[in-house]
Amino acid sequence: MTGAGLAGQDGADDLPKGHDYLFGLGSPHGGDRLGWLAAEWLGDALGERDDITVARLDQPVDLFLHPVTPRDRLLLVDAMRGQGPPGTLKVFAPGELPEAAARLSSHGLDLASTLALVEALGLFRAGIRIIGIEMPDPDMTTPKLDEAQARRLHEAVLGWLDGG
Repeated sequence: MTGAGLAGQDGADDLPKGHDYLFGLGSPHGGDRLGWLAAEWLGDALGERDDITVARLDQPVDLFLHPVTPRDRLLLVDAMRGQGPPGTLKVFAPGELPEAAARLSSHGLDLASTLALVEALGLFRAGIRIIGIEMPDPDMTTPKLDEAQARRLHEAVLGWLDGG
């Protein structure tokens, strides 16, 4: 895995710990479904933990349907294209998002604009990270997470949860 680590953002040390949110972005169509598949798999894998909410979102602004606060941390999992071979996982801070990944799964306000709004509202000051999963070739109609991808994704999420 490349990109930024999953540690919190600067300035988060002075805030009491909030809740952790993991949202899979996507839709029921094609490679964009990867974010939803990841959220479903991670929801099962992390089901015994009470320190995280795992959910699927149709669009980035749907995160405002949850009772988020400045103390909370946010991890988004989304499909991406053009960052490596299919199945590649990359971790990004909001300012590091490639242009294509910032817009890929959005159906209204795109991911970069939603994260700018989150920052303006002062939410998730304890940290925001995005994990991108490279989509399969467009000819593949049924994307899936293989065992190795799921294991890497799980390790990255556990590192984020336990790291801060």
